[in-house]
Amino acid sequence: MSSGRILIVEDEERLAEALARELGRAYETAVAHTGGDALFLAETQRFDLVLLDLNLPDMDGIDVAAQLEGNPADVIMLTARSDVGSRVRGLYAGAADYVSKPFDMEELLARVYARMRARSRGGQMRWGPLELSFADRSCFVDGAPVELSAQEYHLLALLLEYPDRVFSKHTLEDRLYADQQPESNAIEVLVSRVRKKLTKAGLDRVIETIRGLGYVVRGEGP
Repeated sequence: MSSGRILIVEDEERLAEALARELGRAYETAVAHTGGDALFLAETQRFDLVLLDLNLPDMDGIDVAAQLEGNPADVIMLTARSDVGSRVRGLYAGAADYVSKPFDMEELLARVYARMRARSRGGQMRWGPLELSFADRSCFVDGAPVELSAQEYHLLALLLEYPDRVFSKHTLEDRLYADQQPESNAIEVLVSRVRKKLTKAGLDRVIETIRGLGYVVRGEGP
């Protein structure tokens, strides 16, 4: 079993049990059914990640996320698919990621694994000479800084978190523009800008286009 520890905050007991069972195959888990219990556990025990449902019986999950901001654990929110406002407020409150309900268990496990893997690497992701830092959202190629906008950074970080996974245009729009309706070519323009900046820094062919399917970053880099 991994040394990673995960706090599951979910008031639906059957779902909480299912999450604990699946995540327990790789990590140590603890379960809280209320926001108050979650905050107590987070204050008295060490966790690497908190899986936080926003619809809790005693307090708003957004408030829980805000109170956890100084905690070293990363927070992944569980939100209703249509609740865009909560997603955005949760991200501003300090959450690292969100998963929309109803969710596919395999996708959730992949998100958790990617976040835990990044923590084990000291909050950094590498792809050959390319390095991204979660702490300050910085980007380097061969040690030289590459200036990226917030959206450019989020796009590259998402693709690097899930190497070999092809992301459709629709999925990228949902993940990167949750609080607004982007232009029809927004993803194409964003990918093009990132490619140009990386190419200028001496690194080409990081993001591949899979015709008719989407975009992908392959493997661990050159």
